[in-house]
Amino acid sequence: MKTVEEQVAFLQSHSSPAPSRWKEKAEWRRANKNWLAYSRKIAINIAMALDDQGISQRELAERMGCSPQYISRILKGEENLSLETICKLEQALNVSIMNNVFE
Repeated sequence: MKTVEEQVAFLQSHSSPAPSRWKEKAEWRRANKNWLAYSRKIAINIAMALDDQGISQRELAERMGCSPQYISRILKGEENLSLETICKLEQALNVSIMNNVFE
């Protein structure tokens, strides 16, 4: 069994030298909670359309002319989507992703 000092040394050797930004991120989420709620609902509609149609994130990215990483960020529900992007998503999936978003 390790001593307390050994355990502390172990934890310190595995900690990141960069300071944590959890507080800033939490404050940002609190300040942006209204549009984040809509964004998450849109993300759920997109994920359901992908699943229903058997389309991968990569294929959706190709259809939209963007990167798979961007699609991943959209599906996390944390992207502030423009109307243009929403339109491209709807065209690429051939569905209305805005259904039930404002309920």
